[in-house]
Amino acid sequence: MTPPATEVLACVDFSGASIDVAEQAVRLARAFGGGVHLLHVAAPEPEIAGYDKDPIANFTRRDRAEQLVEEHRQLRELAASLGEAGVKVVPLVVMGDTVSKILEEAARVHAAVIVIGSHGHGGLHQLLLGSVSEAVIRHSTRPVMIVPTRRD
Repeated sequence: MTPPATEVLACVDFSGASIDVAEQAVRLARAFGGGVHLLHVAAPEPEIAGYDKDPIANFTRRDRAEQLVEEHRQLRELAASLGEAGVKVVPLVVMGDTVSKILEEAARVHAAVIVIGSHGHGGLHQLLLGSVSEAVIRHSTRPVMIVPTRRD
């Protein structure tokens, strides 16, 4: 018999909801007696042939690498601050399609729940662009907790 899942996958994008998502994930992990996998899905490299050599393009491989290093630093910093709460926190940065990477990581870590933020964009935004949280809910076989963005 497989033991019950106790891990929590917390998905952060460094927006206003990220700290709330991470804190909620820690509370759930404590309740489950598990840990938190803190996931940030970074945008993939653009699929433009030779984009690093085009003088018109102001986006280079080095620029992208620096962005990834900064995103990873921010994630490690957030993980360290959460680790002080007495819960094991594992930070992970992956590149790719946000929804599919979230679902893949949830399966890989055997997450009991996925915690994700909602930016609270209006209906027109969702109609035109969709919503990551909505797509995760639609395609996940695991429970998904949506944490709303604080409105100051």
